[in-house]
Amino acid sequence: MKTLTIDHPLRTISYKVKDNSFPTPYELQVLDNYRLAHDQVWYMKRLFESEKAEAQLALINLHKLDEEQEELSRMLTFYKGELDINDKKLHANVDIHFQVELRNFYNSVIEQQQKLVRFYDHIGIRDREYTLITDTYYKEEKPVDPLHFTVLDFVFEHYEDMQVDIVSLDKDLQEFLAELSDVYRLLDAYIAQFNLLYRTYETVLKKTAQLTRSVQVFQVIWENQ
Repeated sequence: MKTLTIDHPLRTISYKVKDNSFPTPYELQVLDNYRLAHDQVWYMKRLFESEKAEAQLALINLHKLDEEQEELSRMLTFYKGELDINDKKLHANVDIHFQVELRNFYNSVIEQQQKLVRFYDHIGIRDREYTLITDTYYKEEKPVDPLHFTVLDFVFEHYEDMQVDIVSLDKDLQEFLAELSDVYRLLDAYIAQFNLLYRTYETVLKKTAQLTRSVQVFQVIWENQ
């Protein structure tokens, strides 16, 4: 027996074949299909890792926007404490410099809301990728299923006519299926990460909308001028 080794980026493929063997074209094709399955799983792994990282990065940037919103909310509490909103002559009684400060704060809130709305451009890209990935690898029949992997079935069923060593091939197959299962666990982690991103965006969006409505009370200062 001699060992055949393929240094694949997913994992090293290794099994034994008979010395001076002459495998049939079909056996060679089946074994090549096994290698092609590694190509597909390697693509899946890179895709899931990449999208999970993109979702994590988007979440970091979203947290920065949320921190801005929280700071503006604290400022709103301060400013409302400095004013009597029910004062019908509020526009006349508020110091002009304080009016400018309030106007700057108001504009900051509107700008923060617009930034959050524009942030959906990032969410939208991730959402389209999420839909494509889950439709392909999660909701429908899996392209490469660790529980129903049939690529090598012909070789195992006709092992007496094969030149490949079945014992070593089966050992390699079990290691491949373990790696494949890890890739699907990575998919689960990616899905969880994306859902966290989406839920967080919805939460921050609601908080920002509430903040934007709240600062409208200051409009009375400028509307009466």
